[in-house]
Amino acid sequence: MTSQALSSELSALIQDSKKKQPDLRNAAEKSLSDLKALPNTSEAQLAADLKRRPDFVKPFALACATRTPKLAASGVTGLLRLVLCNGLSSDSLRDVLQAFQECTSSILDVQLKVLQALPSLLQNYAESLKGRLLTATFQVCFSLHGSKTAVVSNTAAASLQQLLAFTFENVAAEDGLPSGNETMVAVPTQEGSTAVRKTASDAYYLLNDICLLTEGSQPQVLGNARLTPEFGLELLESLIVVHIDSIAKHSEYVHIIRARLMPFIVRTLSEKANYNVTVRAFRLLRLLIQKLLPTMIAEIAMATSLVNHLLDPTSSATWKRVLCLELWRDIHDDPNLIRSLYTQFDLVKENKNLVGDHLAILVRLAAENPALIGLGQRSSGFETHQNIPAEQIAMEAGGLSGTINLPGDETSLNKPGISTNWSSVRTSCIDQVDKLEPPILPATYLYSLVLTCINRFSDGLAKFLLPFTVQSDEKPRRKPKSAAKHQNQEAPRTDRHEELTKEPAMAQSTNVSIPSERRMPMNPLRLKDHEKFDQIRMSALIVEHCWPALLATSSTFLNASLDSDYYHALIRSVQRFTQVAGVLDLGTPRDAFLTTLAKHAVPSATIVPARTPVLGSFTNQQTDDFPNGDESKQGDRRESQSHFSMDMSPRNLLCLRALLNLGTALGPVLHHSWAIIFQCLHQVDVALMATSQRPLTQASVSRTDENETSEIDDLKAERSAVEIAVSRLFESTSSLPNEAFTHALKCLRSLVYGVSGLPMDHTPNQKLSDQLKSNPAVPRPRHNRLASVSSVRVSEVSTSEESIVILERTAQVAQCNIARFCQSPSTESGWTILTQLLVDHSCSSAIGAGVRIGAARDLDGLISRITSFVDRDVSRNDTIMQCLEALSSAVTFMWESEGNKGGLSCSLEVHSIALESLLSILERCGDTLQSNWDLVFSIINSVFKPTDPSATDGKPRLFEVAASASRSPKLARSAFSTSQLICSDFLASLPDRCFLMLLDTLHCFCSQTEDFNTSLTSVALFRNVSDHLQRDDEPQSRPLLDEDVMRCTTDRELVDLGSAQADDISTSVLWMYLILHLARLSLNNRVEVRNSALHTLFGIFDTCGDRLDAEAWATCFRLVFSQLLSAMVTTKVNSLEDSDFRSWDDTAVILVRSISNTFNLSLGTLQGHRALTFVWDQLLAQFALLLKRNSLALGRAIFSSLTDNLVEIERLSCTRSISLDATWSLWLDTIPTSDAPQKNVDNNDTLLAYVQYVRQLHSMLPSGFRTDQAAALMVKLKLCIIESAAVAYGSDVNEMTPVQKVVLETLSLVPLSAEEVLTQLVETVSSLASLAYRTDETNAQKGKTYIALSKAAMGSLDSLAKQPSVRAHTSTARLLALMIQELEVPIRLKYKRQPGCKGVPTWKKATSTLLSILDVDLWGKCTGSEKDKHSMWEAIVSISDGIMAADTDSCESPSAISADEAFDMESFSRLQDVIVPSLGSPSIPDRIRRRYVESLFEHSLIHEPHPDDLARPEQELLDGLRSQHVGRVQELPPKRRSKMAYMLVDRLLNLAAVHDGSVQRVRLAQIAAPYLILRVGLVLKAYICDQPLRGLMPQPLSQKREMHHVLQKLTDLNSEPKAIPETSGVQSEYKKHLFLLFGLVTKAMKAARRDEEIRTALTAVLDAMGTDFGF
Repeated sequence: MTSQALSSELSALIQDSKKKQPDLRNAAEKSLSDLKALPNTSEAQLAADLKRRPDFVKPFALACATRTPKLAASGVTGLLRLVLCNGLSSDSLRDVLQAFQECTSSILDVQLKVLQALPSLLQNYAESLKGRLLTATFQVCFSLHGSKTAVVSNTAAASLQQLLAFTFENVAAEDGLPSGNETMVAVPTQEGSTAVRKTASDAYYLLNDICLLTEGSQPQVLGNARLTPEFGLELLESLIVVHIDSIAKHSEYVHIIRARLMPFIVRTLSEKANYNVTVRAFRLLRLLIQKLLPTMIAEIAMATSLVNHLLDPTSSATWKRVLCLELWRDIHDDPNLIRSLYTQFDLVKENKNLVGDHLAILVRLAAENPALIGLGQRSSGFETHQNIPAEQIAMEAGGLSGTINLPGDETSLNKPGISTNWSSVRTSCIDQVDKLEPPILPATYLYSLVLTCINRFSDGLAKFLLPFTVQSDEKPRRKPKSAAKHQNQEAPRTDRHEELTKEPAMAQSTNVSIPSERRMPMNPLRLKDHEKFDQIRMSALIVEHCWPALLATSSTFLNASLDSDYYHALIRSVQRFTQVAGVLDLGTPRDAFLTTLAKHAVPSATIVPARTPVLGSFTNQQTDDFPNGDESKQGDRRESQSHFSMDMSPRNLLCLRALLNLGTALGPVLHHSWAIIFQCLHQVDVALMATSQRPLTQASVSRTDENETSEIDDLKAERSAVEIAVSRLFESTSSLPNEAFTHALKCLRSLVYGVSGLPMDHTPNQKLSDQLKSNPAVPRPRHNRLASVSSVRVSEVSTSEESIVILERTAQVAQCNIARFCQSPSTESGWTILTQLLVDHSCSSAIGAGVRIGAARDLDGLISRITSFVDRDVSRNDTIMQCLEALSSAVTFMWESEGNKGGLSCSLEVHSIALESLLSILERCGDTLQSNWDLVFSIINSVFKPTDPSATDGKPRLFEVAASASRSPKLARSAFSTSQLICSDFLASLPDRCFLMLLDTLHCFCSQTEDFNTSLTSVALFRNVSDHLQRDDEPQSRPLLDEDVMRCTTDRELVDLGSAQADDISTSVLWMYLILHLARLSLNNRVEVRNSALHTLFGIFDTCGDRLDAEAWATCFRLVFSQLLSAMVTTKVNSLEDSDFRSWDDTAVILVRSISNTFNLSLGTLQGHRALTFVWDQLLAQFALLLKRNSLALGRAIFSSLTDNLVEIERLSCTRSISLDATWSLWLDTIPTSDAPQKNVDNNDTLLAYVQYVRQLHSMLPSGFRTDQAAALMVKLKLCIIESAAVAYGSDVNEMTPVQKVVLETLSLVPLSAEEVLTQLVETVSSLASLAYRTDETNAQKGKTYIALSKAAMGSLDSLAKQPSVRAHTSTARLLALMIQELEVPIRLKYKRQPGCKGVPTWKKATSTLLSILDVDLWGKCTGSEKDKHSMWEAIVSISDGIMAADTDSCESPSAISADEAFDMESFSRLQDVIVPSLGSPSIPDRIRRRYVESLFEHSLIHEPHPDDLARPEQELLDGLRSQHVGRVQELPPKRRSKMAYMLVDRLLNLAAVHDGSVQRVRLAQIAAPYLILRVGLVLKAYICDQPLRGLMPQPLSQKREMHHVLQKLTDLNSEPKAIPETSGVQSEYKKHLFLLFGLVTKAMKAARRDEEIRTALTAVLDAMGTDFGF
């Protein structure tokens, strides 16, 4: 490719130079021929061949020299090809550079190709380009740089930089070569001259010429080169930045900079130079200060002093002042550089104080324009900040290693102040090197640079010094001899600094850990053997000498208007500088900066009342360790009445957070400066309270509105961070050494006493006013006031509220130091100071209730954590005893101020807290408590009001213990929790003598009336004590009661026995003492208490019953059960007017059941013992008296319990030991009733128990019930059914109630041997069968239907009728009459009063039962008197009428009428088959038969007859047929049970028909014949009267069908001859009935002239009549 390109360029030169340039043409032809002669193998070979032909470049050089654009372009292109392929020989380089120089004035394309060739020329011919060749190369670049074409000029500038860099790279490479016989060149220096190598010499002259060109002088070697000052400074800056090492190594170069460059820089800064030149001068000065300070001290001192001078507003323009500050800002970025400046200048008397002067100037700058920076009483922002992220809060709360940065929002530019939105620039002025004019700068940008300078100054000190404060186990390294050479090296990494500020986490409140003691921060000034000690010492001197200026500047900006970013950075700067001062043990600057932060942490519009120590000159702060402090007068203390004019802002909280972080980091070295932190924190808490917010660590922000949402969110975020910082501060105290912690605690104590107003020697039981009178010189805490807030209104926070807040802080400190208090002596750990403080404030009546309660709670928390922390060793018991004594003293002095206003409620609360502490002690250490249980019970019993000792004779009497009155329910609950714990966990540790105290205490808790739950739970604790006494009584086989106890006849004797035994009291006495306590509680006025006592009492007997012998049981029945039953019997009388007397019935129920169960339990032991009969009779007698209370529940309990007892007696075959007659009398004499005024009381369970009792008694009677007993039994049983209530949530329609069921079952137990008993039984069961229809509407409304009972009773009647004893009865007719009469009722009322039920309806069941009874042999062998038989037939006729009849309108299910009709038809058929022809018996009166036939006639009517057709009472039966009346044209509806009617018509015809001619048949036919004639006559007469009126209308179908049926049956009927009387002229034997109807038939024939069907039927009747008459 290169060969072709060169050939092409040579050909072009030949072509273009034919006539005008013969030399050029000849040279080109020769070079072309040479090129063609070369072998074309490779590019490298071609380049090597061309290097051996120096004349090959001649045509290209000649072409460039012609300055003809076309030829120059070809020439430059050829040369570029040769340079790129490295085809030039060293001898031809001069010609090539000359050619390039000739082309510098050519066209643009040629110039660019020249610039393109220069980098490759430097790369490929570096060894050859030296001396004049290098100078020629630079001259080419300088010539092109002077071009007016921007692209050429800029490209040339870049090439110049490359050439310059190339030159100094060669210098560095040359310096790395070993010394040899190189040619040395002498160059001038500050000391004279020095010899350097060739390359260094070239670089020297180039650097010198560039400096000369920059300042506008003539160069020495570069000829006519020209250079602008700004580009010259740029070249020098790039050179120094990259090759500072080479420059610093060569003194000749430094000499040039000192002699040439520095004066130009100073001159530029001092004169009114252009902006771009000034900027580059500042950049170079910054670079020289950073890189060449040790070698140019005087020059830099002069330049830096000039920079400080330029900061004066009258000395220079604003933009130049900005450049000065930007220079210092960059200097502050390097802490080593600051130390070097301070070392070289400030510490040298002959030099100026550069660093000090600079900081002093910053002070003046900060305050030169207060209005512009928004200077005021407090710092203010411009916007509401965004919420601080949770991660940042966590970092910042962890100490000074975190950051405090918040982005600010946009705000108005019109407001004064410093903000990143308008006080900063995108690019610093010192970096804007391309601008010709100074940029328009924000007015406050200058002051933002001041802030940046002090921030970076503080950060630099902290980054260097803080890592040295961490103590290491390694021995410090000794400073080597060469340490002086490394003083400018960087400080160690800050990882160890982060470890310093990382505080140990606080243990959880419920699990206190043992923190390792925190090491004191190492003062870096003590590291004298450290290799960097000189730098440490310099840093300490900087802090000591410069802190006033830094404080002044920071204070100014702390009151200026800053946005979040700047304000956070400022606080961080102050924070770090304070920490540095603290670790260096510089108390004055440390306290000054702490005070500054503290002042700005409190709102400026807030003043703390005179009672509170406020922030002042904390360097002279005096605590109790400095007794010379001033005292405030008591009269100056007052409550505040005004309010805050300004709320707490996030910036106040930010300052507080910084202060807290400092406390965390500097805790071990703060000493008395802790007072600054504690008082500031307290004032912030007070400020928050005054603005309706809660103190810190209780997240709450109030008084928000819609316009302040963002600000409140900011406040919440900052508050969260502060709360974390507060927690970390208090946690850090746990790792402080004892001495440091004592300092902190004393500062806190002074603050607490100063707030509350108590003297430090105050005692709880002495009033404050008395102490002041007796000792007016009592020392009080000193109070200092901030002058900055002295004129502002006082806050609305009372002394009590302040005291509460500061006590909470004290408690937090105490909680974090539990391990310290347990492991160190009280005099060293601060325990004495803390407990004295808490006891004073909890028991003193001179301070508010809230303060007392808060102090008591703090003491409680402290004791709780102490007891949970101590180890199980000897010292533990001593610690617990001290805690118990403290609590005992507290409750002893508690009630002296009850008379004060509010004193009672406060004392109650404090007392409650003391009881909670006691509970906490026992929970953790009760098992190891060896003594002083009396003290524990004394504290517990202190909750009860003392009793009058004169009310008793001095002896303890169990039943003389009156109801105890507690001081308050809350106290009772607290004390009871402790008693409950003792009973559950510590009974084994309790001495025997303390059990009586324990039982009395439990009785007091049970009998008190203030807390109901306590009473109930106390009762249950007796069970725990009983179980313990039984386990403690060894051996277990020994009886529980000894002979001494069983000889006691009263409870008082038992109490005397226990008193006599004293400390050696027996288990028997204790157990019986416990039982009598429970017996007494069983009579408590509160139902729940007494019921619970009963359950507990008898539960104990269930547990230990096997350890009681017969005599012990007898003693228990005598001393306990008998007294309880007697008391329960009289309770109703004593409380008759009490509206809650029914609760006593519930208690009586429990008592009855419990005694019954206990009786069963003891029955095995009492079996065969003489006491069994007595005990049973006593129980029956007491139960009989209890039944008179007329309580259903009690009755149920008595009878069910006695039933269980009877079952157990029968099982154990103890029947002979009890009186069965007395047992029967109890049942017979009473029936459970209720006196309750309300209706519908459910007595089913009671009656069920009542009946079950007699059933069980029947099983125990040798021969069952006697006759008198059976009679009484049936009456009682029926009464039980009648009196039983409806079943709740159910009915007795489908199923019987349990009472009904058991009564029927019990009736089966009645003996049937006696006829009077049998008759009464049949009567009773029959009445039950109809009970569902005989009950009144009231019972129905109550839900009692008796339907299921009636159906079951019908089944019992059926079974009873089949009994042989019934057949053998002398009057079976009477029995049947009783049965049928009761069965008639449901049959007749089949659709009335019949609710829906499942299964067969009651009337159907009654019908089936009737047919079943009449089917048995009993019917055929009926015996009895005529009266009984007539009654029976009357009942049968009446019940048959009921079967035929039905009130279908009352039927709830019309669809069932048809099926019911079929059932009745079948049932009637079966009944008629049974009673016919027996009904015609001569012994039966005709009225009974007539009533039967009348029923048939009445129910056979299908259509309603005309009233005139029926005979009146005074007429004969058939007289109505002869009446005259108008017919009816309306359609008559048929009867709904028409099938039954048709069947009854047929039955009526059948009765009148001829049969066997027996007397019974004849009598029935004689009764039936008139009704048959009437039945048929009604049909015919209706047709005769109605049909003519219808005209052409047809007869209604139902009437037509009825007429056809009647006529057909009438025609076919052969009537009984004797049934119809003889008529003259009629000789028919079986058709006499037709003759009686002849007249109606003939009239019907006339009416049916148009009705062929009826005429045909009537004709058939006439034909039959004629045939029978012989026609």
